[in-house]
Amino acid sequence: MEDNAELQTIFDNEITLKSDSDQTSGTRSITISVPGLHSIVLLVHLPQGYPSTDAPVAEIYESFGLTNAQRDEIIQNLTTIFERSGGQVCLYEWIENVREKYAIVELDAAPENARDSDIKKAELDAVQSFESDSQTLRPRVRTAQLVRDLKREAVIAPLIVHGTAIVDRKSTFIAHACPVKCVEDVRSFLALVLDDHKIERAIHNMLAYRIIGECIVKDNDEDGEHGAGSKLSTLLELLKAENVAILVTRWYGGIKLGPDRFKHINACARLVLEEHGLLNEANLHHGTRKKKKR
Repeated sequence: MEDNAELQTIFDNEITLKSDSDQTSGTRSITISVPGLHSIVLLVHLPQGYPSTDAPVAEIYESFGLTNAQRDEIIQNLTTIFERSGGQVCLYEWIENVREKYAIVELDAAPENARDSDIKKAELDAVQSFESDSQTLRPRVRTAQLVRDLKREAVIAPLIVHGTAIVDRKSTFIAHACPVKCVEDVRSFLALVLDDHKIERAIHNMLAYRIIGECIVKDNDEDGEHGAGSKLSTLLELLKAENVAILVTRWYGGIKLGPDRFKHINACARLVLEEHGLLNEANLHHGTRKKKKR
């Protein structure tokens, strides 16, 4: 099996790798940062049977400017390389393919001065994008802990609730919820939940929230699980959930679940809302509790 040190030696300082292991499932996860205009960050999970029997599973965390088709091509390429590898390790070839296609070719195609200009522009765009999210406080899972409001967190912390876990084929899903009245509350909710290192390290933390006031404020973050955020957002609308944020955590068990994963994501989300009464009444700390009809 490929080792971090070996891969890092091959690529020298051209890429950055970090690894983590799940002792229960035997799955090893590697985060791969590929520098370049797109600042690509990949996450690949190596099941216990890799490379002899089990295929690696790839996720894309960051990819500034890549289209969905390009992202899908990167994921599919790993599967293609594994299938023709004959039980041999395949990460090196996959990483090299991504690096050559998105970190080298685009830079080499441009003149030196244009290259420097493009790099600076990409870096500036990334900073401005984060600053824009920070200023509008548009909550995002991977940046939630960069801006903290300790006074607000002191109010939000006692309101956070956790649901019952759903386990299927070694993958575990659990939802966390909190009454909220503004996007600043959502950001604090996210930051507090992600303070739990085990949750922060999960393969996905999928967010949705719906706030009812003079207008409806809603948004979601799929955190790499394509379609999950919008499905959670739709669930909140169907349930008529008001002034609530929900975060669903998934720990990957090394076995692909296919469409069943979306069923579990929505099921544990609904479960935490029902278990803690967040569907039948508006949030108590807002002072807008609905009266039940007699």
